[in-house]
Parts: sequence; structure tokens; C-alpha cells
Amino acid sequence: MGEPIVLILSADATVQPESIVERIRKHTNGQDRITLGDTPESIGFPYQIHTKYYDTQVVLCAHGSTDLSTVPSAILSRTEGMLIYFDAKDRTFLDRLPAYGAFVQQHEIEFGILLCSTLQESSAEGVTYAEAKSQCTVLDVIELEPNAEDEAEGSEEVAGAVEATGVDELIQAMHNYIWSNVNIHRGSRSAAVPDGDGSALLPSANPGNDDGAGGGGDGVGEEEGDDGPITEEEERIIEAELNGFERLLTEVMNFQPNTSNWTRNERLMYAEELAEMFDEMFEEDDGFGSSTHTMLFKHLSRLLPATGIRLYATAEKSALATLRKKTGYTFANCKKALELHNNDLAKAEQWLKEQATAMGWSKATKLEGRNTAQGLIGVLVQRNVGAMVEVNCETDFVARNASFQRFVQVASAACVRHLEKVESDANLTKVGLNSEALKQIVLDDGKSLGDHLALMIGTVGENASLNRAICYKVPDSIKLTGYVHPAPSEEIPHDVPLLGKYGSLVAFKSEHSTVQEGADGAELSPAQVARKVCQHIVGMKPERIGVPGKDEPAADKDDETCLIHQEYLVDPAYTVGEVLEANRLQIVDFQRFACGEKSQSEEQNVRAATN
Repeated sequence: MGEPIVLILSADATVQPESIVERIRKHTNGQDRITLGDTPESIGFPYQIHTKYYDTQVVLCAHGSTDLSTVPSAILSRTEGMLIYFDAKDRTFLDRLPAYGAFVQQHEIEFGILLCSTLQESSAEGVTYAEAKSQCTVLDVIELEPNAEDEAEGSEEVAGAVEATGVDELIQAMHNYIWSNVNIHRGSRSAAVPDGDGSALLPSANPGNDDGAGGGGDGVGEEEGDDGPITEEEERIIEAELNGFERLLTEVMNFQPNTSNWTRNERLMYAEELAEMFDEMFEEDDGFGSSTHTMLFKHLSRLLPATGIRLYATAEKSALATLRKKTGYTFANCKKALELHNNDLAKAEQWLKEQATAMGWSKATKLEGRNTAQGLIGVLVQRNVGAMVEVNCETDFVARNASFQRFVQVASAACVRHLEKVESDANLTKVGLNSEALKQIVLDDGKSLGDHLALMIGTVGENASLNRAICYKVPDSIKLTGYVHPAPSEEIPHDVPLLGKYGSLVAFKSEHSTVQEGADGAELSPAQVARKVCQHIVGMKPERIGVPGKDEPAADKDDETCLIHQEYLVDPAYTVGEVLEANRLQIVDFQRFACGEKSQSEEQNVRAATN
């Protein structure tokens, strides 16, 4: 079938795919190009990968067209990796990106990376990291020329490991991937010769002979191993080792149908574990020298199927796999954590979280000062306590990120719990919290909201801020309700914060608890009417409640800022005051947040209704 192919495309007219090949190979393309078919668009160059455990050669295919339909099927059948270079200042690339992602998934290409010179820091300047990842989750993104700050940051990664950046990061990724024709070898670097029956994954049967000349040199070679008698003790050791391999292979063969969906990191993890098992076995001093291992491999073929098998250890039996699956941190960081704590999963996980928090603070400090005009409003009402929180970020893409949204929900719930501890007044207790006050709130895990904010910043890679919050605590005579826009498309449990770009929180009194008939004939409870008033407040932006008989309506209804005199958003035939009177409701206080607006924090901290 031939060596695996890494397909290289360039969506930037100023950068040719051949130049990417030269940067990977770190020398100019000479006469060693490979013919990959009859089409002139595809030129191949050999690339040797040599690591501690694997030796292989892949072909870097510089495809001259960005039209994916022009890739010949003969090349596509061997393609295991794909590199796509793009101009980070060209935002139109985002429109083409989903097609590349679909192509990678359709052809089951597991190793896929987007390349560019330097990503932009804001969408106004070009393509940001968050935008690229949100448009295509199946492709990683690597900057070939990261700025100096990013390189410095890369040297402070969790677990103290210095990570490669730029072209070296791409090369490292290619070396970490388990290609289909890898050769596992010992620390002595003696490589196996592929023979098509799966034994290419095993070390050489003659590990003491690095030059491959069996029986040459000093006369101690394969023939000596063949002719020497095997003692009963050697047979016992060989049989014991074979039994161990047989159990391993039986488990792997049973597990094999589930390997088709393995990610690159999972393949790396399983292969690393198996390679370490081989190393331990071969470096073990059994008292008989390498001849025992030579004889062992003579008998291994009876355990291997003729078609070959990719040898991996099962994740369930690996502390490393368990830790990576539970925490989501990188292979190197999880391995380092387990080594530092003698494979104690609980201690390793705690250490990783502490390191991640520290790195989050470092990232937060670096990004501090960047404009955060986007974000979300979180609203949560639980019994007699309610809170509305604004958390900001740099781009709308991050605002749609699951990690960011979870943090907004955590912040909303933390404010509710914070006010539950505050002694309430006889009427409405209203507390405004600025950014610094929010950061000091301590959660159940002992960490502050500021700590969790830093960790989230480290995850999403953008600046974010806890902007403000307003909290209500009321006696039994007053009720609370909240609303966000856009409203959720499905019913949200009462204990889950609502998230939106706009929000409102309303405290109200009701003279009855029975269901009333609305203007359209629908039956509405007092809480439902109050929630529709919340919706009106979000849409019409009133500045005060107003007092009947004291506050006169504005001459122009479009300029009206008094809530009770505004036309009711749900039914403009009525004013809000008329709706409240008909339903015997009284608005005690309200607050409205719009994400990114300039807040009058000092005013909202002192303003509170007393009626």
C-alpha cells in the first residue's frame, strides 16, 4: 500500500504547499521527490520520523489545489494526515473551514491541523483561535510564527514541561501520532523490519545486532541462538512470558472493534503504555542474556494473527488513561502528576488542578486590559433569593463556549448562596456587587470566584471579567422572578441559571394567589404576569417604576422611561400600570442588565425600594 501520506494544502495564495514541506523537513526540497500518480498537482517528499519508541517514514504530499475534489483517490486512500495553511487575516477562510472539517471526518483522517503564521487577537483584525476552533472542532490549530508572549507562555505549561512552539510544535505533533506503519523498538534504537504479519510492531528478534547482519562480526548472531540448546529453566521463562503476552493479546483482540473511534491522544497513550511494557521486559536481567529474548520471539508468531494486529493496552487498566479521561489534561501533564505522586489518582488530580489554576492566573494577568465587551447575563431565582450577574469576554465565540457558560452559571449560583448568608431586612434586601467583591466570593470547594475565573481564562484563551451583580433577598410577602433574552427554547429547571444577552430581575407583591384571566383569554398566575413584566423591562428599558398620580406620562410615548406609563410590550393596548392594577400586582423593585453596557454601579448599590 505504501507509506502513509500527509496531505498539505494552502488556502493562502502567497504560500505554496512546497514551502510548508521545506519548513517541516528543515531543508530545501531536492531531487528526492516522489511520484504519487499522473496528476501534476500532487508532489510527494519523504519524511523520516524517529522517536524513542517508533520509526517510520511518511510522505508529505504538497497538493497544488485547494479544490478537495482534485485529490486523486490513490492518494486519498493512503492519506492519514492533513495540514491546511491559511491566512489568519483573511476572515473569508472561516466560511470554507466547515467544508475542510467535513472532508476530514468523511475520509476518517484523524491527524488534521490548521496552520497559519500568527493568529489574530480580535475578530476585527482577522481570524482568532476561538473562531477557528468553533467553526471546526476536528482540526487542531498551530501558529508557525507565534509572537514572543505566546512562546514565553508555552515555557510555563503545567507540570513544568517546556512545550514546543511554531514549526517545532507541528513536528512534535507528527512524531506523537501513531502512524499505521510504525516500528516499536528498544532503547538501543534497533528497528524491526516490516514483514506484513504484524511483527513490524515488535523489536528485532536479534536486539544485540544493530547493523542487521545476522551472524556477522564476532560470530555471535542468529545462528548461535538457533543452534544452542534450551534448558528447562529457559523453557519455563519463555512459557511464562508467552502466557503473559497471550493474555494481553486476547484482551486486545476482544477490544479491537472499539478502536476505530480512538483519538490521536488515545492512540499515543495506549502505544506509550505498551512500549513501556516492552522496555521493562527486554531490560529485565533474567540471568540468561539476550538469547532468552531471541528464543521468545521465535515462538511469538503463533500468537499473532496472519493479518497483523495493532497492539494497545486497554484504557481501563491504566491510571494514566483514567486521569486523562477524568481531567482532560494533556498526556505529558497527567504522566508527570502520577510520577510525582506514586500513581495516587486523587493526589495527582489535585496537583493538576492547582497547577492549572496557577497557569490560569498567569494567563489572566497576561490578558488583563483587553477589552471585554461581549459576554452573558446569568439570572437565578431560588425561593426568596435572586441574583443577576454579568460576565464579560472578548468575543461572542467565547460567549458560546461551554466552559464560559458553565462559569456564568457557577457565578450566578455563588451570588445566590452568598446572599443566603446575609441577614435580611424587614422588607427588600438589595445588594450590589462590583468586580472585586464578586472575585472574593468563596465557593464550596474552598476556591474563590476569582480563582475559577482565572482557570476559565486559561481554558478559553481570552480575557474575561466578572463585571457586576445585583442580588435580592425578600420576606414571604414579596416574590421574585427573572427573565433573559434571548429566552431559552426549552424549559429550564428552576435551579439552573438562565443565560442571555439581556436580563431583568423583579421583586413584586400580589394581593391574590389565584389564576387570573389575561387579555387574550389565557389564564395567568401572578408569577406569570410578573415574568411578562420582566420581559417588558428587558425590551422597553424603563428607568424607574413611577408613582400613580405623582409621575406624569411623557408627552411622546416613545420617550417614556417610567414603567407604569409605558405601553405594555405584550399588548400595547394597555399600559404596564393598567396591567398591574388589573392583576392586583405591585412592582417593589426591578433591575435590568444589558451585556456590555456601562453600568452605574454606585447608583445601583445604594438604590433600593422601601415600600
